[in-house]
Amino acid sequence: MPDKLELYDILGIVVPGALLVYLIATIFGAPTEFHSATRFPDAFLVIALTALAIFAGHLIQSLGSSLEPILYWTWGGKPSDTALGKGLGGRYLPADAADRIKRKLQAAIGSDQSSTSLFLSAMQRAEGAPGSRASRFNALYAYHRALFVLALLAVFLLIAAMEWGALAPWSRETKALLLLANALLLVLLWHRAKQRSFYYVREVLLTAERILDDRTASSSLTVTTSGD
Repeated sequence: MPDKLELYDILGIVVPGALLVYLIATIFGAPTEFHSATRFPDAFLVIALTALAIFAGHLIQSLGSSLEPILYWTWGGKPSDTALGKGLGGRYLPADAADRIKRKLQAAIGSDQSSTSLFLSAMQRAEGAPGSRASRFNALYAYHRALFVLALLAVFLLIAAMEWGALAPWSRETKALLLLANALLLVLLWHRAKQRSFYYVREVLLTAERILDDRTASSSLTVTTSGD
């Protein structure tokens, strides 16, 4: 089965979905009790849990897509628009490099195009281009965004489990430490998702620039050859 799944499916869907199913089973115990009562074969349980993990992973991705505008706001704007507007900082994409790429894209598709249109054009060129890592970076961004959503859901699940689940007998101090650890994890995953989005945008723009430069060089060579 793994060889039938793409990287996006495994990282962005199966992994967070499986973690969510495991978390719910651990802190509430209802799925385990249900299995004991029905006595399903182990093989059927594996299939059911795999299907449930994939379903939960798709729900997490849908929620992540819905929360994306909020994430963009906390990051200071949509990464693609920010990149073409003022760059992403010296670590990811300096302002001068961003301006250079923007001018090349405008020359290719029109100077009146919006930043979103310019990035879509760059993405179209970068996806599937030889040597491009855009698809891989996009999958990694989706994966880290899903982990952030998972950590966010974990906050509410842990609070519920502290009232009605397996965490109810725990001391108040232990509960507070658990919530604090999860909050720190949430901040870390928020930062990693932001980084991955920047890496993806940078890869798309740099790949598109390389393709445009190669096309310009080929055109110049053709003109020179014709002239000779």
